[in-house]
Amino acid sequence: MVNITFRGGSGKAHVESPVKVVTNNGTTYVTLVWSSKNYDYIIVDGNKYYNENEGGPSTFTIPVASLDEPLDFIGDTLAMSQPHEIEYTIIWNKSPEETDTETVDNSGRGFGIRPDEPPAITEINGIKETGRLELTHATGFDIRQFGQYRLISIYGVGDYLLVPEGESSPADVPKGVTVINMPVDHTYLVSTSAMDLVSSIGALDSIAFCSLSEDRWYIDAAKDRMKSGRMLYAGKYRMPDYELILSKGCDLAIENTMIFHDPEVKEKLEELGIPVIVETSSYESDPLGRLEWIKLYGTLFGKEKEADELYHRESSRIESVPAGTKPCTVAFFSVSATGMINVRRPNDYIAKMIGLAGCTYTPSSAGLEDEGSAGTFNMQAEDFYAQAREADILIYNSTIDGEISSVDDLIGKNPIFADFKAVKENRVYCLENGFFQKTTGMADFISDIRTIAEDGDECVFLTKLR
Repeated sequence: MVNITFRGGSGKAHVESPVKVVTNNGTTYVTLVWSSKNYDYIIVDGNKYYNENEGGPSTFTIPVASLDEPLDFIGDTLAMSQPHEIEYTIIWNKSPEETDTETVDNSGRGFGIRPDEPPAITEINGIKETGRLELTHATGFDIRQFGQYRLISIYGVGDYLLVPEGESSPADVPKGVTVINMPVDHTYLVSTSAMDLVSSIGALDSIAFCSLSEDRWYIDAAKDRMKSGRMLYAGKYRMPDYELILSKGCDLAIENTMIFHDPEVKEKLEELGIPVIVETSSYESDPLGRLEWIKLYGTLFGKEKEADELYHRESSRIESVPAGTKPCTVAFFSVSATGMINVRRPNDYIAKMIGLAGCTYTPSSAGLEDEGSAGTFNMQAEDFYAQAREADILIYNSTIDGEISSVDDLIGKNPIFADFKAVKENRVYCLENGFFQKTTGMADFISDIRTIAEDGDECVFLTKLR
C-alpha cells in the first residue's frame, strides 16, 4: 500500500488513500478506489480504463511506470447533468520506510535486528575472524575482519566481502556472499538518505551516479557535483540507465529496501557484473543507530577515520542537548488530500528525537508501536484531535505535500485545527522540505525541538507559522 496526495476537481470526490500496489512480471499496477460510484472510466497516457465495480465505489486497476513521478489522468464523472472529463493528479507519498507492496514480504528479513545466534561465516580463505568494527547503536549491520578481508553483514539482506586492491578473490567465498573488489570509485548511489553521510566524510569523489536530478537535491555538495558533471543522474531505482552506468564503468550500486519491490532490477545489475548493496538504515528506530551507518560508508570508501570522528562528534552533540526547563508535548504530522492525518509511530526515530529533546511525542496510544515496522501510519482527523488537541506544539511535516506558510493554511486543511491548544497559543511550526535528506542533521533537529520548547525561534529545520 502507498499513501497518496490527490489533487483536482471540486474536492467532492477523491481517490482513497492508501492505494493498493501489486507488481506482476515486472509491471507495477495500482488500484484506484474512488469515494464516489459515479466514475465510468479514466484515461491514463491516452489509454482508457473502465470501472471494475459497478454499483459500488468506482474502481480502476492501471499499470504505472513509476511511483516516483506524479500521475496525471482524466476521470469521467456521471454525477453532473451530463458526463464530464476532469483532470486529476496523484502524488505518491512514499519513502523507503513508508511504502509496502504485496509482492514483498519483509516480515522474515529481520531488518535492523542483529541475530543472537553465532554468525554463519566463521572464516574466509582459511583465516578466522581477526577483528570487528565497534558499533554502539546500529543494529542492522556488522563489519568483521578476516586478515586483509572485511565482511559486511547487513541483517535480513546479505553478506558482502571487500577484497583489497591488488588481492585476488578467495577461492572459498561462501555461497551467497557478494564480492566487492576495492576500491570502488564509480558508485551508483540510489539511497538518497546515504548521500549526506557519504558527503560528510568527504567520499563524494567515489559517487559517479545518483537517482535524483539536480533540482531535487537539498544537499549543496551533491547539487554542485551534478552541476559540474562529476555525478550523473542515472535513473530511479526501478528504472536505472543501464547503458550509462555500464559505459562509465559503474563498480557498485547502493540501494535501499525499495529495490525489493523490483527484484528484477537488482538481478539485472548483478547480471551486468555490478555488485549491489542494499542498506537498511531506515529500519533503525534509534536516531543514533541511523547515524552510525556512516561507519559502513567509511569502510566502503576508505574513510574510516573521518566516519568515526563525525559519528562521535554528532552523537556527542545529540547526547549533550540541554534538558531545558519547559517539558512539553509535541505532535509531528501532515494532512493528506483525503483528510487523513499521517503521523509517526511512537517507536519511530522522529518520536525518539523529540524525546531526546526532553519533550513528549503524541499521539502515543499503547499498541501503535507494535503495528509493523513502517515509521508512519494514517489516522482519522477525529482520532488525532482526541489525542493531540492539547499538544503544546504542532509540527507540520512539509515533506509529504509541500510547505504551508501560515496557521490559516493549516486550518484550511481542516477547521478542527482552530480548536487545538498549539494553534490558539501560536506554537505551530513547519518542517523544511529537505530534512529527510540531511541525515547528519539529527543534533540540529533535536536542538530545534529544545529551542521551540523554550519559545525560541532560531532553528535550522523548523519555521514558526504566523
